[in-house]
Amino acid sequence: MKFDNYDLALITDEKQRAYFLGYRSTDGYLIMTKDTKTLVIDDRYFFAAKKKLAPKGVEVISAFGYETLFRRAEELGVKRLGIDFNKTKLSEYETLKSHGFEFSDISEDLAADMSVKTDEEIKYIAKACQIAEKAWKATLPFIKKGIREVEVAALLEYNFKKYGASGTSFETIVAFGENAAVPHHETSRKKLRDNECVLMDFGCLYNGYCSDMTRTMFFGKPDDEFLNAYAAVKSAHEKAAGFIKLGVSGKAADAVAREELTKRGYGKYFTHSLGHGIGVNIHEYPNLSPKSGWKIENNMVFSNEPGVYINGKFGIRIEDSAYLCDGNYKSFMKDDKSLILLSDSGKTKKIKI
Repeated sequence: MKFDNYDLALITDEKQRAYFLGYRSTDGYLIMTKDTKTLVIDDRYFFAAKKKLAPKGVEVISAFGYETLFRRAEELGVKRLGIDFNKTKLSEYETLKSHGFEFSDISEDLAADMSVKTDEEIKYIAKACQIAEKAWKATLPFIKKGIREVEVAALLEYNFKKYGASGTSFETIVAFGENAAVPHHETSRKKLRDNECVLMDFGCLYNGYCSDMTRTMFFGKPDDEFLNAYAAVKSAHEKAAGFIKLGVSGKAADAVAREELTKRGYGKYFTHSLGHGIGVNIHEYPNLSPKSGWKIENNMVFSNEPGVYINGKFGIRIEDSAYLCDGNYKSFMKDDKSLILLSDSGKTKKIKI
């Protein structure tokens, strides 16, 4: 945090508190100066928080309301308070304003801080990605004709927990056939039929950090239309991966994938941006989009997820969580992105495209 034009910062968002504390609390608020951190929390969580945070030099106080904040501000002679304008509720703002504070918007400071990960954060995200990929592979043999989208999602999420995740990093998407043409399809009770694609978009949490991954498989025998579209998405994913380096903008990265899809005749079917930052939030900075001015730096973590969506037929998305290491793109995922064919036998077959 810069603390350029404020001396005290108030952090009320749960994910932001987790980022600065390395500890997840569902309640309370964090007061920060350049040198100190104070978590104010009620009695339900006080002893657990103190046990975890006191050894790190974080002061933990059991209290309700903003009286502790007001007292701390008076002790320090603080009039200007740093708050995140994007996260602070109107009711909270009015309460703080009535106490006489002036405000600085720290949303950009927070976004910048959180966009570049420490080596420890990279390890947590890597573990979340490892669990997600392992859980996905363990789920594939159970995807057979007649299974419902919700059942596949439940199996995958069971495997997350089995392999060490604390939960999902977002609502799991499983989409069969024409449902996959909706990028953010709401997983339904649709049953899998012969010769349909199976799109799975999923992620899990490890120590509060997210993973994000999408794979598109096929149950049965894919036709040339699907194979050509899959090849285009895979190529766009690989072109973006090869292009992203230190100092590349999110806009330029998105353009490389978009140009590849356009060249192959699928540009108009790519209806979202190439990627987004990943950390304690499943969507944070940097953005990899047509309007993004963010430059990609070392230890930034982001998704690479081009897609093609043919209404009424199928959708294809290939997504990795990746990061920049020593100036170069590095994926957390290990598979080769070959098209996986599923069958009632439970056996899978790969087609290199």
